[in-house]
Amino acid sequence: MSISALKQDIKSKKFRRLYLFYGPEEYLKKHYLQCIEDCLVDDSLKMLNRAVLEGKVDVTEILDNCETMPVFSDRRLVIVKNSGLFKRKDKQEDETKEKSSKDNELIRCLKNIPEYTCLIFYEEDINKNLKAVKFVAENGLLVEFSYQKRDDLIKWVIKHFKLHNKSIDPLLASQLIENCDQGMTEILNEINKVIMYMGDRREATSGDIEAVCSRSIKSRIFDLTDAMAEKNCGKALRALNDMIIMKEPLPLILFMITRQFRQILEMKLHISEGLNLMEAASKMGISNPYVAKKIEKQIKRFSIEELKRAINRCMETDVAIKNGLMNDRIALELLIAEFSR
Repeated sequence: MSISALKQDIKSKKFRRLYLFYGPEEYLKKHYLQCIEDCLVDDSLKMLNRAVLEGKVDVTEILDNCETMPVFSDRRLVIVKNSGLFKRKDKQEDETKEKSSKDNELIRCLKNIPEYTCLIFYEEDINKNLKAVKFVAENGLLVEFSYQKRDDLIKWVIKHFKLHNKSIDPLLASQLIENCDQGMTEILNEINKVIMYMGDRREATSGDIEAVCSRSIKSRIFDLTDAMAEKNCGKALRALNDMIIMKEPLPLILFMITRQFRQILEMKLHISEGLNLMEAASKMGISNPYVAKKIEKQIKRFSIEELKRAINRCMETDVAIKNGLMNDRIALELLIAEFSR
């Protein structure tokens, strides 16, 4: 399931008949699919030597496309996107006869792929217990595209800035990543926005990121808890209102506030025991140095007793909302006001 085997295929330009790409990282899936296409299919012959099937598709149709002979080329590329053929079935479906027959039909198709065809399945989620998945693993290449590790993403961000003759500090790269969801496509969009905003300047600043980057709920929660620590009730309520305008669900906002107070308390306790910042962050499972430094800044603003009381009040607020005793927005505003005084 390693990308290294796929890279070797691309480097040697020796491609298998069968690939199954799956996983949440769309950017990498698209990248490697394009690499194979560039190697196998001449641009002028795409209409003849490449077929793309999307959504629910009949196995017979896949095989028909695979058996079509290539024109003025040694290979033909068939791409099947989001077919659901390798996906876990709904629990309400008959798991014995229907699933088994579809699985066997697919395997019969895969066994008959001609030597001249490269068939690539492009899926998001798969059921690894299906016989068809095991068949691909044994007879083709199964490649999982997971979200990338934080350190790898930081290097990737820095590399993209260098491609445009720009530079960005690793800590600022962490800040940019923190403003995004995990996907590399979204991160790349933010990189491009910052580079355009920088103009002729070579070095990115925190101000550049704050000026143009979209902000995740995690980033906005830092603003809110910062304002609460500063006892700036107006600023804290404005931060809440901004999240509501962005259509962030109120239960999620409360969950994130509670989580933030717990992280501040946990880091405060670890540092009081003599751990340094990154040792404490590692124990907490925090890999982003930007997030670690933000929490470190906040631990100086709250006492341990304040944090414990805040966590308890968050839990009480959650119970009151769930039991219908309070309106969710009013309950959040009262909670924020209480700790901003």
